[in-house]
Amino acid sequence: MKTILQINNLSKKYGKKTALQNINLKIVAGKIYGLLGPNSSGKTTLFKIIAGLLTDYSGEVLIQDSKPGLQTKAIVSYLPDKDYLYDWSEVKDAVGYFNDFYPDFDLEKIQQLLDFMELKSSDSIRSFSKGMKARLKMVLVLSRKAKLFLLDEPFDGIDAVSRDKLIGTILKTFSGNSTIILITHHISYVENLLEDVVFLNKGTVVLEDNAENIRKERQLAINELYLKVFGNDYTT
Repeated sequence: MKTILQINNLSKKYGKKTALQNINLKIVAGKIYGLLGPNSSGKTTLFKIIAGLLTDYSGEVLIQDSKPGLQTKAIVSYLPDKDYLYDWSEVKDAVGYFNDFYPDFDLEKIQQLLDFMELKSSDSIRSFSKGMKARLKMVLVLSRKAKLFLLDEPFDGIDAVSRDKLIGTILKTFSGNSTIILITHHISYVENLLEDVVFLNKGTVVLEDNAENIRKERQLAINELYLKVFGNDYTT
């Protein structure tokens, strides 16, 4: 399989605090990955580096053989864990912003996903619940023709209906030409979505494995392995 993301000896510090230490990862195209770990393990920092938002690091990050920058911004679509929607705007305003900013934005696809998510162009974002905002942010990010999608905690704090809609949207839009890396603490929600997992703790990779291997050879669900690893009851 073709490698879309190669990370070699990546380290990142915030002052004296080490956020990432000697990360080595190879991400291949056409899969859904889970980047899993407890709070403050470096997951969001890693996403920001891949997305080109953080540039002060050591080591090497290559996205289709290019360092994060202007060229790779056309390849990577990033859903941050922060709310970036303007309350004063309507759905059509957010769509227009993405369409103006990203040349690969697909207007036909966004309309299909808005319909699927039961969102209207004239809807006021001010009136949205957290779940409705999560739906809108997800369809905006997934409506790009990107190669690598970075989704940071898309299910955090939302209702069950919105969660199921978001999972449905991932399934609806995912193709073998793209790759998704997903950060979530709600592992049981996406157990059947994930094909490979990377466990990150205190800025280091502590485990990489194929999801099917976890189920068959380890005889554990991904959530069970996560609890075992981070519950300090784990040996390789």
